[in-house]
Amino acid sequence: MQEFVVQNFGPIVNADKASLNIDKVTVFCGKQGAGKSSITKLISVFFWLEKSLIRGDVSEKEAIAKGSFKDKFCSYHNIQNYFKKDTYLRFKGSKLVFEYENEELKVTDQKKVKNFARPQVMYIPSERNLMTAIEDADKIRNLPSSLSTLLSEYYRALKSAQRPIGLPIDGYKVSYDDSTKTAWLSDKNFKIRMTEAASGFQSMVPMLAVSRYLLNKIKSGKKGLQLGVASEMERSTILDKAAKILNDRTLSEEDRNSRITQLLSNSFNSRLVNIVEEPEQNLYPDSQRDVLFELLKINYEGAYNQLVFTTHSPYMLNYLSLAVKAGILKEKLQRKPNRGDLLAKLDPVVPRSSAVNPKGLNIYEITPEGEIRKLGDYDGIPSDGNFLNSALSQTNELFDALLDIEDEVGV
Repeated sequence: MQEFVVQNFGPIVNADKASLNIDKVTVFCGKQGAGKSSITKLISVFFWLEKSLIRGDVSEKEAIAKGSFKDKFCSYHNIQNYFKKDTYLRFKGSKLVFEYENEELKVTDQKKVKNFARPQVMYIPSERNLMTAIEDADKIRNLPSSLSTLLSEYYRALKSAQRPIGLPIDGYKVSYDDSTKTAWLSDKNFKIRMTEAASGFQSMVPMLAVSRYLLNKIKSGKKGLQLGVASEMERSTILDKAAKILNDRTLSEEDRNSRITQLLSNSFNSRLVNIVEEPEQNLYPDSQRDVLFELLKINYEGAYNQLVFTTHSPYMLNYLSLAVKAGILKEKLQRKPNRGDLLAKLDPVVPRSSAVNPKGLNIYEITPEGEIRKLGDYDGIPSDGNFLNSALSQTNELFDALLDIEDEVGV
């Protein structure tokens, strides 16, 4: 789990410097423009920077250079102009602690932490449907960096698929024709180009295809194929470092084994940090549920994977509550003698693979005033006392007001 404090950044005020826990599943909800994506973009930058420093892609001198964090690293997400004179940031990662104050970044190594599980950090922006709605999206100039990265991974996912990619909705599948550079959406009755598909599919497909592709890539690495999935430069660097360790006669065999293990841990992605903006985008409520459960399934297929997402859909929070209830029930049923039959009854409601352990869940609401509020829970189930459900209640109140007017005029 990581800890993050953000104050006076873009629309975020956070006057009390409330600390956010980035856990197995972390959710940010709030009105449009409240600052949800501001927070997730910063989280993405810190995850990436920690990984790059430990791996050696970025030196500490480069990271802490005046203006480097703001103008170089944060410009990837186009948030460099969100900084203020009194912006304060603190990110306690798995190995490093970052603190940004008085326009300077400090990096501290948590020396007591020896092992570091290197993450594959994927940021999936809300603009993703643009790349599936337009032909030859890769030829568009000046795409946002995060969208350009997603587009590259999307094409890799399509090209690497040995069979059509199944979607969690009504038997739909996605396939790719490399000869024509065309992605196709199909079911048993029809087949259309992805550029012709409904906007919900255009938003959903890159999100799920890339998430699954990256997870499978990590799994392949864990099975001993790491050098095969690394770039030529990475392979050369890893082999050189390994040779130096093995040839160092001042080290004991135990030390050599320990350093080789750490080298491999630092050199290969062993977990997925999946950061998604608005998974519900352009989707019907039932489809929102299916997409959420698929993202949760991918997240729980790796012990150290993490899912962070933003939402302003009350359905997403309600379906997440279902997944939490299923997680609590799943834990209880594990202790029953007839647990197999009982657990099987869960799947039609919430797949066991998508059940959420409430101990690893944090939901934060960003208020219109820029404050951050952690949603409470009742017996582990997320509270419904959030602005999304309040908006639904307001609709009922407005409808009641119309009924009162109708009664008054006798229509």
